[in-house]
Amino acid sequence: MKLSVIQMFGLVILTGLLLGFSFPFTGGLFPLTFIALVPLLMVNFSLNNNPRRARILLRFLLNYIAFLIFNTITTWWIYYASEGGMYMAILANSLIMAFVIGIGAFIARQLGENKGLFAIAMMWLAFEHVHYFWELSWPWLNFGHIFGNHPMLIQWYEYSGVSGGTLWVLLVNIFIYIVIRNVAVIGESMKVQMPNLILIFLAFIIPISSSVFIYTTYEETPNPVDIVIVQPNIEANTEKFVLPAAFQLEKMFSVASAEITDKTDLVVCPETAIPYGMDEDKIETHEPIGLVRNFMTENHDTPVLIGADTYGFFDEKKSVASRPFANIWYESYNTALMIQPNQLVDTYHKAKLVLGGEKLPFIKYFPFLEEYSVELGGTSGLLGIGEEPKVFQAKGVNYAPLICYESVYGDYASYFARKGAEIFCVITNDGWWEDTPGYKQHRMFSQIRAIENRRAVARSANTGISCFIDQKGEIISELGWNEYGVLHEVVNRNTEITFFTAYGSFIGRISCYLAIAMFLYGITTRLKKIDSISKIFTRK
Repeated sequence: MKLSVIQMFGLVILTGLLLGFSFPFTGGLFPLTFIALVPLLMVNFSLNNNPRRARILLRFLLNYIAFLIFNTITTWWIYYASEGGMYMAILANSLIMAFVIGIGAFIARQLGENKGLFAIAMMWLAFEHVHYFWELSWPWLNFGHIFGNHPMLIQWYEYSGVSGGTLWVLLVNIFIYIVIRNVAVIGESMKVQMPNLILIFLAFIIPISSSVFIYTTYEETPNPVDIVIVQPNIEANTEKFVLPAAFQLEKMFSVASAEITDKTDLVVCPETAIPYGMDEDKIETHEPIGLVRNFMTENHDTPVLIGADTYGFFDEKKSVASRPFANIWYESYNTALMIQPNQLVDTYHKAKLVLGGEKLPFIKYFPFLEEYSVELGGTSGLLGIGEEPKVFQAKGVNYAPLICYESVYGDYASYFARKGAEIFCVITNDGWWEDTPGYKQHRMFSQIRAIENRRAVARSANTGISCFIDQKGEIISELGWNEYGVLHEVVNRNTEITFFTAYGSFIGRISCYLAIAMFLYGITTRLKKIDSISKIFTRK
């Protein structure tokens, strides 16, 4: 397939636009994703087939443009939290994505187009999997998330997780590309393409029909838990870390009291609802804890799950987040507190930190990077990291306290379910991004977590969207953006372990091994070609 440079630029721009407009809340036209990668594949294989144009810089530039457009359309809203953070996220993530496709295309040039298509798929799946764990972790735009706003289509995520959705996208795009290549380049008739067309049809019908079947037949086991969610709607930038904590708590408690009954099992308040640092060793002495306990006493001794800023002191430096204070060290934490009558306050520290705002990549090796941390009110700079998931128990019910960004991480959320969590509680701020697609996309991740683990979700967001989500990922009730109020629902807890909960992203892990194997296969093939050429010249 021979393409001019102008055609190549046009095609990569088309890929970026199709991906961007297929993503939830920046277009939401998810069917576009099934053809979005076809133009990009055409460009990369055109470069492979024409050695004169197979230049590393041109390939990188073309791939980078495609993903730069995709990242810009979908995550431009980071600007409202940090202009520098937006540039860092968009430019760096586009760079990584372009590199991944470039490696896949290199393998394709060594092994041939068909093996190359398989290599690109494995490289991308491996990249998305690694993107959950490494220093530059930013899995927000994984392709499997594109369907998150349509729970009826992805009920089988309880087996595959998000990586199954990514595999779905890749396979359909590859099948469609093969048909276009065979007809437009090789010159085969559409009749000859019937097997490939059948594969495309099956690639659509099997996932969709199986998901609809699961959706219509799945029934929750009645096991009711009565929960009240508070949405205080306190402006994140100008109010939250300025107004007195007592005022903010009173605003939350006054609206919650009207909904609490003697049957209420839990009240959930958002991330950093207590926005001023508290010493964890003396946490019971801090005024906000006393206010929460007074509220519980006046409201049937109902337990409260609430977000807070806390800190701990240590005799020696504990991690890169440790800071000196006099002759000792301290760490700040983004914390979830479970406060119950006649029990000590239980704490959980956020483990999946926001890149730029709560952690910096490679800070252990480059300490000077700390000065570039993004200011996000009370949670700025380097935060201490929670050691492992903790399940809170209150009134005999086990809750997973997922803090904000942690709801993006499927494998991590499944740890809580494996440890006995029966209901997921997501506490978040979401006020940094104003009324943009950001907070809507963030809400969508909670829907996916509900499907993967078959756990109801109680989500409390400072400025919205607060909501209840059932075990099929459907929203039961919600409070929208910039609304002050409370939600009160009875949801079912669940102790059953799904396949995904038990085994996590097995597709991603397998893809990592296959990607390494394909890369080594491509390298050895390349070396053999070089060796063969050198022998020919030696004989001459």
